[in-house]
Amino acid sequence: MNRLALRERRLIALGILVLLIALAWFALVRPVLAGFDAREEERQRLLLTYARGERVIGAMRATRAAIRSQHLAAADYAIEAPSAALATDLLRERVVALARAQKATVASVQETQAPPGSVAVRADFTLPTERVGPLLAAVQNDRPWLIVEQFGVTADRALETARSAPVDVRLDLSVRFDAARSQR
Repeated sequence: MNRLALRERRLIALGILVLLIALAWFALVRPVLAGFDAREEERQRLLLTYARGERVIGAMRATRAAIRSQHLAAADYAIEAPSAALATDLLRERVVALARAQKATVASVQETQAPPGSVAVRADFTLPTERVGPLLAAVQNDRPWLIVEQFGVTADRALETARSAPVDVRLDLSVRFDAARSQR
């Protein structure tokens, strides 16, 4: 076998050295660096999750306060009655009281169709023209708040006499009723 020249031996040694460096790079250094990158990405993901969790926890206090205020205000939006029939009677009594407070003559107060969880009445009364505005203000400002489904005014007598005369008013009103709160 031929002996290799010094120059050839150095080239072979240099090639082996480059091969060992490449093997060390792909076997050791590159996986370690990739692990750093993967851990950094995971750390960023966890930081985002932590920040989102902090926002949710911070919002819980405000959400609880809103729930408390809505719970306290629930009585402003519903009649407390154990049944729809009793809620209708309460609404009927309330409408009659509001009308009488405005010096109205109540012609009729009848139950009408209402969506589930609500009750509705149609009220017909006669009252002086100047009392229509205060009647609507009383309906609007009294609690629990009522929903005015329909409102109509007929002033036939004023046309006949050409003077201010009492008007006929028709109000269709509805309100939610809360059976659960009435049983507490």
